[in-house]
Amino acid sequence: MVQDALGHVWKPLGETSSYPSVILASGLVVAGWGYFLYMGVIDPYGGINILWPLFGIANQMLAGIALAIATAIFLKTGRARYVWVTGLPLTWVATVTTTAAVQKLFHPDPRIGFLSGAADMAAKYAAGTLAPEKMAIAGKLIFNQRVCALLTGIFLCVLWIVIADMLRIAWRTWRGEPVSTGSEAPYQRSRFAEVARG
Repeated sequence: MVQDALGHVWKPLGETSSYPSVILASGLVVAGWGYFLYMGVIDPYGGINILWPLFGIANQMLAGIALAIATAIFLKTGRARYVWVTGLPLTWVATVTTTAAVQKLFHPDPRIGFLSGAADMAAKYAAGTLAPEKMAIAGKLIFNQRVCALLTGIFLCVLWIVIADMLRIAWRTWRGEPVSTGSEAPYQRSRFAEVARG
């Protein structure tokens, strides 16, 4: 996915048979997740407090995206009678996950909300009421809370963009309007497969 996105910036970066583009995309993903591991290590409250909610939200939003795509596939392939199979779980997952994400973003209790947690730590840092070991890393902890808030907001937006597109397809199907049919890209043999056989 990272390579596909980078391929829109510069076409050679999207080539899956290119070692430099594969290494760059892999390095970006590893660095991103590595940062979250580092964030967990330096957190005096235990990294689980930051990592677990973000992981849970991302995981459930991925499930919601998969269910929305499956629902759209049912609609596009003329199998609307099966929409309930993915539509009901999608409704539940989207509702629960959106509620949890909004709570993690905007809850006023600093132990729950990312933004209120960052604001509370910033206030304590400014007042000098943190323990010395926490004072030394308070800036990083505040930054990490804000990064988690930003990522949660991005995850939430992506989920609802996919759901909105699925609802657009459902609306057009219900009205009897044409919808574009899904198709996969044609199979292309990778250079890596040819080299391995070589």
